[in-house]
Amino acid sequence: MRRLLFSILAVFTAATSWGQLSFGVRAGFGSYGADFEPPSLTRNQVPLYEPSFGFVGIFNDKSNAGVQVEVNYAIKGWHERDKDDSNMEYKRELSYLEIPVMTHFEIGRSWFRVYGLIGPYIAFKQSEKETIKNYDEYIYFSPNDLYHQKVRDIDFGNKVGLGFRINFCTRFSFFTDVRYDLEVAGGQNIFKKQPNGIQASRLTELGGSIGLVFNLRSQKTTEEKEYYVPKEGINDGMDY
Repeated sequence: MRRLLFSILAVFTAATSWGQLSFGVRAGFGSYGADFEPPSLTRNQVPLYEPSFGFVGIFNDKSNAGVQVEVNYAIKGWHERDKDDSNMEYKRELSYLEIPVMTHFEIGRSWFRVYGLIGPYIAFKQSEKETIKNYDEYIYFSPNDLYHQKVRDIDFGNKVGLGFRINFCTRFSFFTDVRYDLEVAGGQNIFKKQPNGIQASRLTELGGSIGLVFNLRSQKTTEEKEYYVPKEGINDGMDY
């Protein structure tokens, strides 16, 4: 992990000789779920609320366009609960090491800026946990074999986000944003094997995050102007 973070930082530093380069931490909280086809498989699904946290690197050039790279630990999955009996529930929690690489573009040059994010991510599964409570009726009599399947070790997709950034001094910036998983990863099934009767499945995400970054290099928003002073014809106060 440490080598990966230093490698990302080295790429930022070597590839850019000007612009704003920032590195810091972030923490988030999201509402997760699974989008199954046919939709009838989600009839008992309720939001699964889980945290995420990690490291972030941001580069912006003079035109406020740049890139944002993150290394996050995130918990995703889905949660089901019987609508008539809250004591009957099923929860699948999946922990991931997630690496988004997103375009980062800001609006404005003052201390307060609005920014947008869009780009792909790849996620490596670290663990998989089930919580079952009086849910045997659905697990053992489901014709779709949904609950006996293991999730793939690698997931990928695309994120889009919108937020704002506050540069409260020359060296530190605070940011916050909301994010949404576009679910356009080619219709990939999240399961290692195709369960009976399920055409497609995808993890869903809607969440927000906050973060604090240290500005390793300040952004050059203005350029110094060079003034030409002619050597001849200057009025030096002498009369001819």
